[in-house]
Amino acid sequence: MKQTRLLFLLLAFTVVYACKNDSKQEKKNDQKAENEEYKSIKKSECVASADWFTIVDGTRKTPAPNEGPTSVFADNSTVTNCDFHQWSWQKFLWLTNETKGRPMFIDSLIQVTSHGQRLEQKNGIVLTDTAQASGTSDILKTPDFSSGTPPSTTVYYAIFMNDLLYDTMIKYAPIAKKDPENIKETTYPIGALELKTSWVDIKALPDSSSYFVTDGEINGVSTKVALLGIHVVGIVENHPEFIWATFEHESLAPDYDWSKATPTSDAPVTSTSNYPFFDKNDTATVKNITSNNGINTNIFSVYKYGTPVEIKSIDNKNVQVFMKSSQNGSQNFNNIRTINKSVKSKLSGTWNNYFYNGSIWIDTEGYEGIKAQAALLDSLSASTGGLHNSDTTGFTRGSVAAYNITMETYVQVGFSSDGIHTTKIDNLVNCFLCHSASHGKQHSPLNLSHVFNGYLDSLSGLSKSETKQKHIELIRAKTLKLKQEKE
Repeated sequence: MKQTRLLFLLLAFTVVYACKNDSKQEKKNDQKAENEEYKSIKKSECVASADWFTIVDGTRKTPAPNEGPTSVFADNSTVTNCDFHQWSWQKFLWLTNETKGRPMFIDSLIQVTSHGQRLEQKNGIVLTDTAQASGTSDILKTPDFSSGTPPSTTVYYAIFMNDLLYDTMIKYAPIAKKDPENIKETTYPIGALELKTSWVDIKALPDSSSYFVTDGEINGVSTKVALLGIHVVGIVENHPEFIWATFEHESLAPDYDWSKATPTSDAPVTSTSNYPFFDKNDTATVKNITSNNGINTNIFSVYKYGTPVEIKSIDNKNVQVFMKSSQNGSQNFNNIRTINKSVKSKLSGTWNNYFYNGSIWIDTEGYEGIKAQAALLDSLSASTGGLHNSDTTGFTRGSVAAYNITMETYVQVGFSSDGIHTTKIDNLVNCFLCHSASHGKQHSPLNLSHVFNGYLDSLSGLSKSETKQKHIELIRAKTLKLKQEKE
């Protein structure tokens, strides 16, 4: 009896002690990001809904997310960080509902050029564009392995949009050309959707079995292509700036090893195995992921889930911490990690090999109605920092350093960098640096879509390359001015 009582008291003491330690650990985790995917961060309840994985006649049928006046986004005072991540995953799963072996987005959306011209898929997805957003010559290729196998191959990009976005573009671009003031408060309707996708010829992959593979036409030549990554960009209630979500295949490139970095030096990036975008015989540095208007290989991923971290010396120890920004880094990171784990436990098939790398949006609380929200976006894009402002006073929420390893390869630590260790929150860029309400002297939330900009410029006679160069010059000028002001 005494032994039983003693055992009970010991157990009770252990539980109390553990709870106290958990409380202390939670406080630490608000500031510190641990290695091993930061597993010690306090628990999250951001998980996938069971109905996302409904099977009908042997096929997954994910319902479309509620995005309108009866959705969680309708009340800016109660909407949570997790709500945006749940929308992102559900939207991706809905877009990849398959019919006859093909995901819904390929057959139900419109493929367009960067100038907004419809493309007819005669022999599969039409692929001609190679330049990334960071520069007209910033191109991504797979490594040139010494064996020659697989061969070094270029990554290509394709844009899709739904009828809501396409029709809005066709209607308002001519109006914008004639009198820009008439569209200053015009926004895309709820449900408007745009996708940017990255693809590679399957011959570049030693094993394409874990990828979604379909018919493609690269510069007029028919071939099989594998999906590498996808931006899912959609309008929901109270968010005319879009939610910008990104997904990518889980095994494209190695992660930066923060455990080997210091506050004053970078860790060289190596790998014991080959990746589609990294040769294990090579070593990479920040130069491999910096925009230089050239072709780089052997790339790596810096900020997991687009949540920026840094190394600081605390109590004479190098500690990995979340950068202070406009978003709670610990909460954002852990919500994404948890929902990814939740989806992976329920999803089967090819799409289980892709993961969600984060999303970004704008805090519109206190700005009720389209007119006020449009004015907010205009005012933010007109400032030097613009919509990409990620400091503690900024409006950005979610993954404030959002990127896709195959689409924003060379701006993960900004447009130029002397080192990852020198990168601070003020140096970082994200979707809202390039996608803002301003397009030269014209201001409208419609400008957030580069395709709208391209279509508008085409009406004025500009070519695709001229539009691209114009946009990059505007971005780099704003970035330089921001840097000078911070200095």
